[in-house]
Amino acid sequence: MTDDIPTPAPVSFADLPVSDPGHLRKRLRPRPTTRRAFVGWALGAGTAVGLGSLALVNRAADRAQAAAYWQDWTGTSTGPCADYARDHTETGIQCGVSQMCLTLSCCWKYRNGAGNRVGWHKSAPGAAGYYLHRPDDCWAGTYDSWHWKFSDGNTYRCSDGWTCSADGACFKSICPWVV
Repeated sequence: MTDDIPTPAPVSFADLPVSDPGHLRKRLRPRPTTRRAFVGWALGAGTAVGLGSLALVNRAADRAQAAAYWQDWTGTSTGPCADYARDHTETGIQCGVSQMCLTLSCCWKYRNGAGNRVGWHKSAPGAAGYYLHRPDDCWAGTYDSWHWKFSDGNTYRCSDGWTCSADGACFKSICPWVV
């Protein structure tokens, strides 16, 4: 059966057809940009910039909403910090003498929403019980947090809250968050 198939003749390079080089140059030459292509490119670039800027607008809106709702005392040597933060080098305690959640279990670490803001004392269930934010409970019933310049060089936001156990016992707690 293999004897019926004819053997092809060998082909050399000289046997290959030659193409017209003028036609090849015309195909490789860049085409002029049409008005439609330019407008499409400009609209696409404008859309990309517009959508990219929405993330910045949303981030600014989140900050503005948090600033409008929760008052943050930003001074580190006056206000609630005047009595116990004179030298700002309290040893081992990032937010002064208040009881802190050292494992950051009382701090909200996720995206903003459901009444919680990233870096503030959370109002949500936790492993040991429940956490509640104490709005307007810091310094004369006006502020929700204060800033503390600690000896490690960081400034912490110390936001007030409650930590409640399953049996209903609650104590004041502080969320230390580097700002």
